[in-house]
Amino acid sequence: MAVSTKRKNNLKSKSSMKTKKSSKSKSNSKTRKQFKKFRKTKKNVRKMRGGDGEFIRTLKGHTETVWGVSFSPDGKYICSGSTDKTVRLWNTETGETIRILKGHTAPVNSVSFSPDGKYICSGSDDNTVRLWNTDTGDNIRTLNGHTDWLNSVSFSPDGKYICSGSDDKTVRLWNTETGETIRTLNGHTSFVYSVSFFPDGNYICSGSSDNTVRLWNTETGETIRTLKGHTSDVRSVSFSPDGKYICSGSVDNTVRLWNTETGETIRTLNDHYVKSVSFSPDGKYICSGSVDSTVRLWNTDTGENIRNLDGHTNWVNSVSFSPDGKYICSGSADETVLLWDIEQIKEEENKKTLETYFREENNNLTKSNSFV
Repeated sequence: MAVSTKRKNNLKSKSSMKTKKSSKSKSNSKTRKQFKKFRKTKKNVRKMRGGDGEFIRTLKGHTETVWGVSFSPDGKYICSGSTDKTVRLWNTETGETIRILKGHTAPVNSVSFSPDGKYICSGSDDNTVRLWNTDTGDNIRTLNGHTDWLNSVSFSPDGKYICSGSDDKTVRLWNTETGETIRTLNGHTSFVYSVSFFPDGNYICSGSSDNTVRLWNTETGETIRTLKGHTSDVRSVSFSPDGKYICSGSVDNTVRLWNTETGETIRTLNDHYVKSVSFSPDGKYICSGSVDSTVRLWNTDTGENIRNLDGHTNWVNSVSFSPDGKYICSGSADETVLLWDIEQIKEEENKKTLETYFREENNNLTKSNSFV
């Protein structure tokens, strides 16, 4: 599941600019230079439109940048967090706002549904994690402990825990029921932008502006492995459904696929200034959101860029697959959430895979017969 991120060393939307701390001016300058470089190459980005992947619904209601999106476990709802300090709950089928959750006093950067769909957690620039009742919209609990902006939140697979990543350079593990900090994971040397739980909950991975991805033991809080290869901020991380892989998206214009067990880079997907990544439920695809305003769909096995989904008019900050894998939702600096139908794209990809398989089998049979 996608986990969303907002960068303190990143340019914000014009309507949500705020004063930065002087200690971060260097990283801001670095990002501006990278963005200028990106703008020069934007005209070369391949954009695809049409029924096969064009958005089917636009969710409008937020009044400022959307930083985080997440599907409910049954796919019936989408939640989103915004610079307008609210969390919105949407009906996936109709695109209507069901509920607006108010309580945060600063931009909401990340949202996540509990595994049973009864709760939503959100992380904000007010340095807190808030737990909400999905049905009533009530703020059940506010988790205090971080000393700087919250960039990412995620529920454990059993719903008993919440992990969060912050600009205070730490990952925190919380007890969902009590709101107490169980463990603070120290090791990153700069902002933690993204966190994700392993499918069985025994591990956590995190991405940071120290250019690394870290794999942690949930029980002990120890760093198991540090994945190095990115040359700039790691904005987003996600475990594959079977836990064998980690994908990470970075400002260095790449998505990297890592072997969880060895920490080795399996594949590098290039030419995409990445803000968010997410695995499909079957693990066959990765989607990524970028400052080029597109959502890209990748083949996990081959690393091929299958399709670019064009519809947003500003940076795409967060992406998430629906539980059935038929849809992708994306949140953007254009203040909207878009819903995409990718079923036809997947069918075309499966057909292409089968054609390749039978062609290779036919070639092998021809070679075998030539020796008879």
